[in-house]
Amino acid sequence: MAEFEQYPFMPGPRGLPAETYAKRREQEPLGKVRLPSGDTAYLTTTYQDAAVVLSDPRFSRDLSRPGSPRMFDGFTLAEGPGLISMDPPDHTRLRRLLSGVFTPRRVNGWRPRLRALAGELIDALPEEFDFVRDFAFPLPVQIICDIVGVPGIDTVRVRAWSDAMLSTSSLTEEEKLTAAMEFYGYVAEIIAAHRENPGDGLLATMIHARDGEDRLTEDELVRNTLGLFVAGHETTGSVLARSILRLLDPRDGYERLVAGPELVPDVVEELLRLEQPGDSPLIRVATEDVELPSGTVHAGEGVIASFAGANFDPSVFPDPEVMDLRRETTQQHLAFGRGAHYCLGANLARMELQEILGVLVERLPDLALAGPAGDVPWTEGNIIVRPVRVPVRKSGHG
Repeated sequence: MAEFEQYPFMPGPRGLPAETYAKRREQEPLGKVRLPSGDTAYLTTTYQDAAVVLSDPRFSRDLSRPGSPRMFDGFTLAEGPGLISMDPPDHTRLRRLLSGVFTPRRVNGWRPRLRALAGELIDALPEEFDFVRDFAFPLPVQIICDIVGVPGIDTVRVRAWSDAMLSTSSLTEEEKLTAAMEFYGYVAEIIAAHRENPGDGLLATMIHARDGEDRLTEDELVRNTLGLFVAGHETTGSVLARSILRLLDPRDGYERLVAGPELVPDVVEELLRLEQPGDSPLIRVATEDVELPSGTVHAGEGVIASFAGANFDPSVFPDPEVMDLRRETTQQHLAFGRGAHYCLGANLARMELQEILGVLVERLPDLALAGPAGDVPWTEGNIIVRPVRVPVRKSGHG
């Protein structure tokens, strides 16, 4: 068996991409890696290669074909049935049914409620608090529940199920599958209760979403609602946790936002590029031989379009580890992907980050770390790479 580097790579300091990406970009920009499942796949490290893989319909996300490489053994959110693992025409049909839910107009209508929720949470926080535990995760959970239109979720169990399904090493295949089944059953119960007492949130819209006679099946409803809960708290919370550390150490980033809150949208785009919490776990399989700028992927072979490789490619983003608000290429980042599988919730994620940062710099202009940034612990053994806790002070004074 040929020796290939094990993927995902161990992250670098402060959760930045491992040096391995830069080395591979110079020496073998399109090379194979060994996955946790034992399978192999190509890994892109350049922006150009990733952009082609994400956009070219000859790369399939349907891994049900015999022999398709898998990232992990057993169930994972990235490889189970659902929108993220479909190809046209099934993907086109489901995406069409859901697309009206996340239009800019609809998403912008949630901004006032989000600002109010953020303000209420800030008022309830003590002088010193853990930004991750007390703000970065509770707020997105409140927001997604409000937007979905459910009174609340069991955050302890949802976090445990999410962690299990996003684990790369610490749990057995049986434990991951058990977590997935329990989470699925829990969401199915929420949907059933919502039918009994319908509201006017996102879930009601999804239940009634139609295109002629077509509508979401029960399984599609459950899987997409489950995905909303995971993305709505885990991804947003992780980006917030990483971003606040970036802005507060050194603190000049936060101070620039306090002095110029109109910069928030630009800062959000740079943070999305810089602080994506981990690289892509998504494999695509070539349905025929495809020539990429850096080489050929043959029919039946798997390839991972690396977001970390693309978003830190110095040929597109000079000095990629620096947060540069004058960077003309920032909007080209691939944090939400590209092509047919471009993130359906991108508008929502952008809006949340913009409003949350805006409220923070307005309400807590003196926010500061309550300890050395070097003491902040980071997650291990998980697809998601983020600080475990970030102690902060409202006043910034010890």
